[in-house]
Amino acid sequence: MTDPAPSPAWTALAAHRDSLAGTRIESLFDADPGRAASLTFPFAGLSIDFSKQRVNAGTLERLVALARERGVTAAVERLFAGAVVNPTEGRPALHTAVRGEEHVVVDGADILPDIQRCRERMRTFAAAVRDGQWKGATGEPIRAVLALGIGGSSLGPRLVLQALADIADGPAVRFAENLDPVSLDEALAGLDPATTLVVVASKTFTTQETMTNAAAAKRWIVSALGEGAVARHFVAATAKADEAARFGLPECNVFPFGEWIGGRYSLWSSVGLPIAIAIGMPAFERLLAGAHAADLEFRSAPPERNVPVLAALVGLWNRNFLGMGVLAVLPYADRLANLSAYLQQLEMESNGKSVRLDGSPVGVVTCPAIFGQPGTPGQHAFHQWLHQGTDPAACDFILIARPMGSRADAHEALLAHALAQSEALMTGRSTGDPHRDCPGDRPSTTIVLPRLDPASLGALLALYEHKAYAQAVLWGINPFDQFGVELGKAIAGRILPAVRGQPEGGLHPATRHLVGVLHKLAQSD
Repeated sequence: MTDPAPSPAWTALAAHRDSLAGTRIESLFDADPGRAASLTFPFAGLSIDFSKQRVNAGTLERLVALARERGVTAAVERLFAGAVVNPTEGRPALHTAVRGEEHVVVDGADILPDIQRCRERMRTFAAAVRDGQWKGATGEPIRAVLALGIGGSSLGPRLVLQALADIADGPAVRFAENLDPVSLDEALAGLDPATTLVVVASKTFTTQETMTNAAAAKRWIVSALGEGAVARHFVAATAKADEAARFGLPECNVFPFGEWIGGRYSLWSSVGLPIAIAIGMPAFERLLAGAHAADLEFRSAPPERNVPVLAALVGLWNRNFLGMGVLAVLPYADRLANLSAYLQQLEMESNGKSVRLDGSPVGVVTCPAIFGQPGTPGQHAFHQWLHQGTDPAACDFILIARPMGSRADAHEALLAHALAQSEALMTGRSTGDPHRDCPGDRPSTTIVLPRLDPASLGALLALYEHKAYAQAVLWGINPFDQFGVELGKAIAGRILPAVRGQPEGGLHPATRHLVGVLHKLAQSD
């Protein structure tokens, strides 16, 4: 693919941006009284309002032309059809397949029967744990689940279980993901080995953080219940059943998923087993159904009405043409507190790339930095920066229409704050006092869920997944590898002996200095 800058669609967008210079978002409403309605789109039960973005009909027309120039529709079909969309690793990316019933052929074999078998095994096992039929080594039922994983293997299930806490009526789930020993220590505190099930989620079953915690949890179980208890207290979600067997798990304790599912897309697979145990498999399947509904719309809608594609185009417009290097994700729902961390991995690990599919420089800036936390606490933390900081940022507001919790009046006040923040970012304020003036003209999208239930949550997460993929196609990059992550891991293996006080060789002088500082301070009073 040629460099995007000189392409006809890209050049037309640059000229259009220049023609909009000085046009404020608020004035676009004056020019088009029906703007709010015309720029609000339904999507898998959600409602997405782009009207506070700095776009008009001409902008969208040129952005859609860019999507057509880059072949986004064909790329979407390749994704769902099982084509190799991850060329550096020679794999398809079929997280969509595990939440639907479509037949997809990979390496000459239909993968749907394996998906259905794993889903049925999850259904049977989750029900057995929830009903007390699956018992620990002492004959007691399982009362707690310890979920071990890192990255998507933890971020996804953790997000879902926090979001759906009101329907989590099964065993309590705790997570440990950090290599910091405190993470596992705190997760184990107060748990009884006899009533605890450990779910180890790792695609390779060799991830250092996860397997270090898994080995420690295994020692915890064995020291209390004996070696024979492992088969009653450990199960695995992995693409490497042989590695799980080496860990000591029988085949019936392994819930496999395909190599074609990346870690940050894995909550839909057997990695979601802790979710199914906590909320029940029927609710987990409603989560899948919500995501699948989003898949069907993403696959079938033309670019001008395709919400994930439009979200990708608007994000590209903000990043590449309006110079916005930050996206603030602002869910006005306390139970979505983990959403920004989940989206950081989804988007920044996927699209934090600087080379195109052919290895040449991408030629433009790519993924923005993503941060955020729920409103209204965020209003008392960083919204000052959003309103009066020197670097304008784009924002995604996420609202839940129906009240949660016991007080409808507080929910109404919460929604009023969300609407006020998005309006204030757009309109700003002019008082004549520079300390109180707010420039406004800062773009935002508002996503409204009818309720925070499994189906709506599934649709929301799939919307962001598909947005990330569409943006990768527009930039010509591979969103499914993450080789940058591996560099630090490789260096850490070389440094570890020195940290442990063993003879070291080949350390960078800067690292050797810091190892010395660590040793000195560790021995100080």
